[in-house]
Amino acid sequence: MADDFAANFPPLVSSEQAGNAIAKALNLFVGRGKRFTVKELANATGVKDRMIECAKLYADNIDHRPLPDWALLSMMKFLGPSFTSAALVPTEQVAGYESEVNHDTLAGHALDYASEHARARHPDSPGGVEITPDEDATLDGKADRLRSVS
Repeated sequence: MADDFAANFPPLVSSEQAGNAIAKALNLFVGRGKRFTVKELANATGVKDRMIECAKLYADNIDHRPLPDWALLSMMKFLGPSFTSAALVPTEQVAGYESEVNHDTLAGHALDYASEHARARHPDSPGGVEITPDEDATLDGKADRLRSVS
Protein backbone atom coordinates (compact mmCIF):
# COMPACT_ATOMS: atom_id res chain seq x y z
CA MET A 1 0.00 0.00 0.00
CA ALA A 2 1.33 3.45 -0.91
CA ASP A 3 2.34 5.81 1.85
CA ASP A 4 0.01 8.82 1.75
CA PHE A 5 2.71 11.01 3.28
CA ALA A 6 5.58 10.05 0.95
CA ALA A 7 6.76 12.35 -1.80
CA ASN A 8 6.25 11.09 -5.32
CA PHE A 9 9.67 12.15 -6.57
CA PRO A 10 13.26 11.11 -5.80
CA PRO A 11 15.17 12.67 -2.89
CA LEU A 12 17.70 15.42 -3.60
CA VAL A 13 20.45 13.16 -2.21
CA SER A 14 20.08 9.40 -2.61
CA SER A 15 21.17 6.98 0.09
CA GLU A 16 23.88 5.77 -2.30
CA GLN A 17 25.21 9.31 -2.82
CA ALA A 18 25.17 9.92 0.93
CA GLY A 19 26.89 6.63 1.72
CA ASN A 20 29.56 7.22 -0.91
CA ALA A 21 30.26 10.77 0.28
CA ILE A 22 30.63 9.62 3.88
CA ALA A 23 32.84 6.69 2.79
CA LYS A 24 35.05 9.01 0.74
CA ALA A 25 35.35 11.47 3.64
CA LEU A 26 36.19 8.68 6.09
CA ASN A 27 38.81 7.27 3.73
CA LEU A 28 40.47 10.70 3.48
CA PHE A 29 40.87 10.94 7.26
CA VAL A 30 40.85 7.41 8.68
CA GLY A 31 42.97 4.34 8.04
CA ARG A 32 46.58 3.28 7.71
CA GLY A 33 48.78 6.24 6.87
CA LYS A 34 45.95 8.73 7.48
CA ARG A 35 45.39 11.20 10.29
CA PHE A 36 43.67 8.60 12.53
CA THR A 37 43.39 4.83 12.62
CA VAL A 38 39.98 3.21 12.88
CA LYS A 39 40.80 2.26 16.48
CA GLU A 40 41.74 5.85 17.40
CA LEU A 41 38.50 7.17 15.89
CA ALA A 42 36.48 4.48 17.67
CA ASN A 43 38.11 5.30 21.02
CA ALA A 44 37.61 9.03 20.54
CA THR A 45 33.96 8.86 19.44
CA GLY A 46 32.45 5.78 21.06
CA VAL A 47 31.56 4.36 17.64
CA LYS A 48 32.46 0.68 17.28
CA ASP A 49 35.37 -0.23 15.02
CA ARG A 50 33.20 -2.47 12.86
CA MET A 51 30.64 0.31 12.27
CA ILE A 52 33.43 2.58 11.06
CA GLU A 53 34.93 -0.13 8.82
CA CYS A 54 31.51 -0.79 7.24
CA ALA A 55 30.88 2.93 6.68
CA LYS A 56 34.29 3.28 4.95
CA LEU A 57 33.07 0.93 2.23
CA TYR A 58 31.27 2.41 -0.76
CA ALA A 59 27.52 1.90 -1.07
CA ASP A 60 27.79 -0.76 -3.78
CA ASN A 61 29.77 -3.04 -1.43
CA ILE A 62 27.68 -5.77 0.16
CA ASP A 63 29.32 -5.06 3.55
CA HIS A 64 28.56 -1.32 3.49
CA ARG A 65 26.34 -0.18 6.35
CA PRO A 66 25.15 3.41 6.83
CA LEU A 67 26.02 5.05 10.12
CA PRO A 68 23.35 5.93 12.66
CA ASP A 69 22.90 9.69 13.07
CA TRP A 70 24.57 9.76 16.50
CA ALA A 71 27.65 7.95 15.14
CA LEU A 72 28.04 10.27 12.15
CA LEU A 73 27.59 13.38 14.30
CA SER A 74 30.12 12.07 16.85
CA MET A 75 32.68 11.57 14.08
CA MET A 76 31.92 14.99 12.61
CA LYS A 77 32.47 16.58 16.00
CA PHE A 78 35.78 14.78 16.51
CA LEU A 79 37.19 15.04 12.97
CA GLY A 80 36.09 18.65 12.48
CA PRO A 81 34.82 20.89 9.69
CA SER A 82 37.12 19.53 6.97
CA PHE A 83 35.71 16.02 7.40
CA THR A 84 32.17 17.36 7.76
CA SER A 85 32.53 19.41 4.56
CA ALA A 86 33.81 16.35 2.69
CA ALA A 87 30.81 14.34 3.92
CA LEU A 88 28.44 17.15 2.86
CA VAL A 89 29.64 17.26 -0.77
CA PRO A 90 26.30 15.97 -2.19
CA THR A 91 24.52 18.87 -0.49
CA GLU A 92 26.87 21.46 -2.05
CA GLN A 93 27.48 22.91 1.42
CA VAL A 94 30.45 23.19 3.75
CA ALA A 95 30.83 23.21 7.51
CA GLY A 96 32.16 26.29 9.25
CA TYR A 97 34.20 26.86 12.33
CA GLU A 98 32.36 28.21 15.32
CA SER A 99 35.02 30.72 16.29
CA GLU A 100 36.35 33.49 14.12
CA VAL A 101 39.53 32.78 12.22
CA ASN A 102 42.23 35.41 12.00
CA HIS A 103 43.75 36.52 8.70
CA ASP A 104 47.01 34.68 9.35
CA THR A 105 45.15 31.37 9.67
CA LEU A 106 43.17 32.04 6.52
CA ALA A 107 46.35 32.96 4.62
CA GLY A 108 47.99 29.75 5.87
CA HIS A 109 45.10 27.65 4.53
CA ALA A 110 45.26 29.50 1.20
CA LEU A 111 49.00 28.91 0.89
CA ASP A 112 48.55 25.24 1.83
CA TYR A 113 45.95 24.81 -0.93
CA ALA A 114 48.01 26.71 -3.52
CA SER A 115 51.14 24.71 -2.68
CA GLU A 116 49.29 21.38 -2.99
CA HIS A 117 47.74 22.50 -6.29
CA ALA A 118 51.16 23.46 -7.68
CA ARG A 119 52.57 20.04 -6.63
CA ALA A 120 49.66 18.24 -8.30
CA ARG A 121 50.16 20.16 -11.57
CA HIS A 122 53.96 19.72 -11.62
CA PRO A 123 55.22 17.55 -14.50
CA ASP A 124 57.00 15.25 -11.98
CA SER A 125 53.81 14.57 -9.99
CA PRO A 126 52.13 11.12 -10.30
CA GLY A 127 49.75 12.30 -13.03
CA GLY A 128 52.13 14.71 -14.69
CA VAL A 129 50.34 17.99 -15.27
CA GLU A 130 46.96 16.24 -14.89
CA ILE A 131 45.49 15.92 -11.38
CA THR A 132 45.03 12.29 -10.30
CA PRO A 133 42.00 11.12 -8.26
CA ASP A 134 44.18 10.92 -5.10
CA GLU A 135 45.50 14.44 -5.67
CA ASP A 136 41.95 15.62 -6.38
CA ALA A 137 40.76 14.15 -3.07
CA THR A 138 43.60 15.88 -1.20
CA LEU A 139 42.83 19.18 -2.92
CA ASP A 140 39.12 18.77 -2.12
CA GLY A 141 39.96 18.47 1.58
CA LYS A 142 42.20 21.52 1.52
CA ALA A 143 39.62 23.52 -0.47
CA ASP A 144 36.92 22.56 2.01
CA ARG A 145 39.10 23.71 4.88
CA LEU A 146 39.74 26.99 3.09
CA ARG A 147 36.03 27.51 2.28
CA SER A 148 34.98 26.71 5.81
CA VAL A 149 37.09 29.49 7.32
CA SER A 150 36.52 32.20 4.75
